[in-house]
Formats: sequence, structure tokens, C-alpha cells
Amino acid sequence: MQIHRVRGRDLRDALRRAGEQFGAAALLLSHEVLPDGDVMVAVADPVRTIATRGELAKPARSAGLDDVERALVRSGCSREWIDAALAHVEQSGARGAYALDAAAAWIGARVAVAPGPRLPSRDAATNNQPCVLAFVGPTGVGKTTTLAKIASRMARVGRRVALVSMDTQRPGAVEQLAAHAQAMQAPLQVAANGAELARLLALSGGRDCVLIDTTGRSPRDAQALAELTSSLAQTRASLSTYLVLSAGASAAALAEAQRGFASTKPDAWIVTKLDETRAPAPVLEAAARAKAPLAFLCDGADIDAHLERASAERFADLFLRGRLA
Repeated sequence: MQIHRVRGRDLRDALRRAGEQFGAAALLLSHEVLPDGDVMVAVADPVRTIATRGELAKPARSAGLDDVERALVRSGCSREWIDAALAHVEQSGARGAYALDAAAAWIGARVAVAPGPRLPSRDAATNNQPCVLAFVGPTGVGKTTTLAKIASRMARVGRRVALVSMDTQRPGAVEQLAAHAQAMQAPLQVAANGAELARLLALSGGRDCVLIDTTGRSPRDAQALAELTSSLAQTRASLSTYLVLSAGASAAALAEAQRGFASTKPDAWIVTKLDETRAPAPVLEAAARAKAPLAFLCDGADIDAHLERASAERFADLFLRGRLA
């Protein structure tokens, strides 16, 4: 403990001043009346310890805060988020193991959850337009695999899906998607431009959902991104666009991707490659800052297994465990 002496006009005034300087937790050790009538109190500050190795002493923490901080540091959180989370837990009054619960609740409320794809009615008598989903994003983030996962899940519950590939530049891209289409017995078409895409979508009235795979683009390739945006804009369908991003990307790369693909007007984000990092916090923080809802989370390459709907509970797992539970 450190002992401090505070002077006041009387005992009440000295105690008030001590409380202002050292907080309500300051302990009164003694007091004395000085020759001029003032009162001197000696108080101890129990939340400060003697500095060691020349470092400044730090205030003691409520039980559980260290556990929260260690978890957030491991998951790659920024200092700003860590401080905000700790402040919330401190204010909540949660202690011990409950501190992690309080942090999880705060985290879950910071990232938005996108609604699921709006599929048409199953009533065969209605001539509903299909749900159309386009997948955009940088190269190598797993757009084709993610599309196949979502299409496979729809097919397994009896939905009639169709696939369209606009990825005519990457070697083997169409063949990769064709293998997935064959496995789920779904038709696959190829569209080289926006006009062809619009024509194919106009002929897809018998389907519940059409999923469009696009060529990976560099966020710095303004011309390629303009062409992609123009192609998607030519469709008359009710189009939803998913921006697919890797959990292993740096904060700088994520910011660049967000700016580059802004012209495609993503409705939601999908986070992939969660199995390849234990520090996924940067991509989730980026989504929160951009106010971009997250639709799906992918933590592996298995088409039938490694796809999860986004949720507040899963966000908390990623921040506090670095992985999905």
C-alpha cells in the first residue's frame, strides 16, 4: 500500500479531498489537528501497489478482467476493442467466470447478423422469381467452395438450385464448379458478360435459387471491378451480393477489399478460412466498423459440414476462443 497525507479545513473537508484524489476505496489510517486548526489525514490507496523495476504501478483489476483481455489479445483484437470490452465488463459488475459471459454479450451485439436468403414459396402453382445470389471478392478467398456449400445445403432440403459461373479466366474454375453441380444434380451455365447473365436469369423461373460465381478480382483493379459491377447491374433479377473475405487477411487488406468492392453494393459478408487462423478478430471488427451484416462463417473445405450461419453466439466464440465452438 501507499500512504498519502491530505490536508483540509476540518476532518470532513480532508476526507472529501482524499476521496477526490484517491477514490472512495481509500482507507483512513489516522488524522491529526494541526496548530493552525486544519486537519491532516493519512490514507492508504489499496488499489495501487509498490512499483517494481522502475515501472509505474497499475490499478488492481476486478476478478475476470485478465481472462477477458488474454482471450481478446489471442484472437487478434485491436487495443480499441479490448479497452471497450473491458470497460463494459467493469461497468456491468460481472466478476470471475461471469466476466467472460458479459464480454460475450457485448461482442455479440457489436456485429450484425444478415437474414438468410429469401427463397420463394414452395407452392408449385405460383410463378415465383428465383432468389439470385452473387458471390464477389478478392482472389483466393474461397468463393467457389462457399457457393457450393450454400447450394448443397439448399439442394439437400429439396430446393431447386441452378449455378452460373462468370469465372471464365481462372484455369479449372468452371470444371471445379461443374463437379459440385453434378454432385447435387444442379444445372450449370456459363456467362461471359452481363448480357449473357441477364439472359440466363430470365430463363431460370423454374428454380428456387440461382447462385453466381464471379472471377476473383484485385481490390486495386478499378477497371475489372467496374466491369463486374456493370455485369451484375444488367440483371433484372432481385439480386443479393455476398462479399467473401478470408479470416486470415490483415486489417489493411480487409479495408482495401471493402473499398474496392463497395461498387458491387454487398448486402452481406461471408467469412471463410476460419480454420486457418486463431486470430479472426480483425475481419469481424472490420464488419462491425463497416456496419456490414455477416451471413455465413466457413471453417473448412468440407462442402457438407464447414458452413455455419452467423450468430451473436458464434461471434463471441471467435473473439474469445479464436474459433467456432
